[in-house]
Amino acid sequence: MSQDLSARLRRVEQQIRAFKQLHQNELQIILDELTDIARQVDEQNAAAAPAAAVDQADPAASSPKRARWLAEQEKKAAPKSRRELLFGEREEK
Repeated sequence: MSQDLSARLRRVEQQIRAFKQLHQNELQIILDELTDIARQVDEQNAAAAPAAAVDQADPAASSPKRARWLAEQEKKAAPKSRRELLFGEREEK
């Protein structure tokens, strides 16, 4: 009985070695893809972390009123043409 178990263990070991040799390249490709995906997720989390911190610190940070105000501030900071400076901007409704 122990010889049978020993033979089965050797067979499993042989199968694992064969699997390793046959699929080593494919496994490396999968590992490389997983590494790339993990890196992208980390980058996205790092980019989203400051925004999440602002949202938690200030409950009004995601309000529509604040979004309009931020858009107005950005519009004011944008460069204007001579026509806009002389005649003002047309209100689009």
